[in-house]
Amino acid sequence: MCTLWIAGCHLHGGDHPRTNPGLQVEPLAPGVWMHTSYNTFDGVLYPSNGLIVREGDHLVLLDSAWGAEATEELQVWIDEEIGLPVDRALSTHFHSDRTGGVAVLEAAGIPVWSHPMTQRLSAEEGNPVPANALKGIEAPGSTTGSGSLEVLYPGGGHARDNIMVWLPEQKILYGGCAVRELATDNLGNTADADLGYWPQAIRHAQAMYPQAEVVIPGHGKPGGPELLEHMHTLFEDSGN
Repeated sequence: MCTLWIAGCHLHGGDHPRTNPGLQVEPLAPGVWMHTSYNTFDGVLYPSNGLIVREGDHLVLLDSAWGAEATEELQVWIDEEIGLPVDRALSTHFHSDRTGGVAVLEAAGIPVWSHPMTQRLSAEEGNPVPANALKGIEAPGSTTGSGSLEVLYPGGGHARDNIMVWLPEQKILYGGCAVRELATDNLGNTADADLGYWPQAIRHAQAMYPQAEVVIPGHGKPGGPELLEHMHTLFEDSGN
């Protein structure tokens, strides 16, 4: 499977290392692409994943790219390579890797939806605030529809407001930052985490989507349902 590297408009094989990867898009399944953007903290380069999902004659964006500039680049790529309009976007929690491009999307006429808690936490943090709140997912373990997709609020995890998105046709669970990649040995940034509830949040996802074949973490490589089980190992190792 190849990866389309947007920065510099080059096409590279997925295993080619780059010092400054910029923005990249990788096809995962028919009508589903993973977009990955990057940011550097303390000299370390971190990737951040999101999804583009085709839904008939339009697209749904799961999380903006990491920042306004990367989101603008993603919009250009979508226009040139897919050529379908983005009908709506979902932000899966309030951190800037999920909401950094919200203003860019809304300026382009793309409505952005989130958990209602995300609106409040984004405003408190000074991050872009999604204009639209999903309804019916206030309680942990609750779900709501968004077109062909299902949105799960598993309860607090990486952040108190983190949501997951289920793609039933492709059996893909977009876990966002509530799920860590298999290569990690820690829970990552827990400054805003609900460490007490996070294990139960993962159990909600496992119970709701046992048929999941692909699980997408917020950062790093996708995997299968073993990523959800790996979370319990991380909880145990952290004493949680």
